[in-house]
Amino acid sequence: MEIKASVKEIVELIYGSGDLISETYLLKRAEEGTRIHQEHQSHYKEGDQSEVYVDYEESTPEYTLFISGRIDGLIRRNRKLIIEEIKSTTKDLEQLDENTSPAHLAQAKMYAYIYILKQEKKSIDVRLTYIQVKTGKSKKMDFHCTKAELEFFFRDTIDQYIRWLQIIDEHEEFRNRSIEGLNFPFAQYRDGQRDLMGACYKTILNRDILYAIAPTGVGKTIATIYSSLKAINQKNQKIFYLTAKNLGKQVALKTMELLMANNLVAKTIEITAKDQICLQEVRDCDPEKCPYSKGYFNKIFPAIKDLHQHEEIFNKETIVRYALKHQVCPFELSLDASYYADIIICDYNYAFCPRTHIIRYFDEESKYRPILLVDEAHNLVPRSKDMYSGSISKIKILTLAKLLKENGCHLQQDFSAVLNHMKNYEDELEQVEYLVSALDEEFVGLILNLFMKADAWVTEAKAVNDKN
Repeated sequence: MEIKASVKEIVELIYGSGDLISETYLLKRAEEGTRIHQEHQSHYKEGDQSEVYVDYEESTPEYTLFISGRIDGLIRRNRKLIIEEIKSTTKDLEQLDENTSPAHLAQAKMYAYIYILKQEKKSIDVRLTYIQVKTGKSKKMDFHCTKAELEFFFRDTIDQYIRWLQIIDEHEEFRNRSIEGLNFPFAQYRDGQRDLMGACYKTILNRDILYAIAPTGVGKTIATIYSSLKAINQKNQKIFYLTAKNLGKQVALKTMELLMANNLVAKTIEITAKDQICLQEVRDCDPEKCPYSKGYFNKIFPAIKDLHQHEEIFNKETIVRYALKHQVCPFELSLDASYYADIIICDYNYAFCPRTHIIRYFDEESKYRPILLVDEAHNLVPRSKDMYSGSISKIKILTLAKLLKENGCHLQQDFSAVLNHMKNYEDELEQVEYLVSALDEEFVGLILNLFMKADAWVTEAKAVNDKN
């Protein structure tokens, strides 16, 4: 088994903690985090280093392991060497200690061990630095670690990670063997069914695109899923069965049940829309209002392990059952559990919509190479128009500005920038009608900036109101 992972990826899986927060807030925090990191590192003295690349490799009869990462700071003070891990936070610094987010100190310790391995040192200092986003103040926590202590921690962490990956790897071996021996579940093929299967199989192997038109009753679902399974020939390869209708999802699930009754081993997951699977009477993902968002990252890894080791089909009912058992958000559980599924049955949106697609599978650097089966692909045309269309009106911008101002949020400068840009369009349209062929990146940037600031203000205002 070959394992390639980043230090951050490993520690966040094993030691993850914290609440679910909105994607918009995450994006804003990521930008703030980068800025704060760079500002802090700019004060390093001569001889200090930032963003120091480290890697580690080992081979055993069972696996080859390669992990890597970048140390935020390598600081030299009074003949001491300090490995610094920098984290930005919105929390009160007085509330933070080394146990607040275990993954943070774990990340620093992992880096320290990898670094000390190549040095003739018996000990090294580890520093966890938190920087408060609003005030810019920092809190430093220093830990003196011996090489033996770091080695024990490193080995324990890696062993936990590898044990989980061995479970996944063992499943993939069973899956592949079951696919090799999998027979078509019916004694006879329907007219045109075998031709469709052959075309689908060859298309996947050639990484091409196939548009198939076949009359009702041919058995398209079983033909395409069966041939796609037979074409799986890579690690981390997944099949996405995409459909616009709930009925399409149910047919695909029934097909998987049929194949499993014929000795197929494959983890299958159904992704259900957030509003349809939410466990609250009124959906509010604020961790202070939703117990399934609170502490989500503390609970998600045990939930995934439990689900993966005891179930084969993760349909809506199964996801809800395990979400209740582990007190986690069922929608986010389905997304995170999909990492370890072989077949993902979901709506078109999760592959094609720029706002809701599961980016972990479709960004350019993804290790996944999903096979896409698009049910009733003709429906994708009108759906795509909706996915890639958007509108914004001056009256809505003005209404939002008024509402926020009345509640103490002062973003007049940001609203003015957006409204001035819209006014420029209006002035130009009075002169000549035209079609803009290129996206106005500046305008999109202004909208995004305004939206992020407004969302952050609303989030903070809700938190303050809840405390009061």
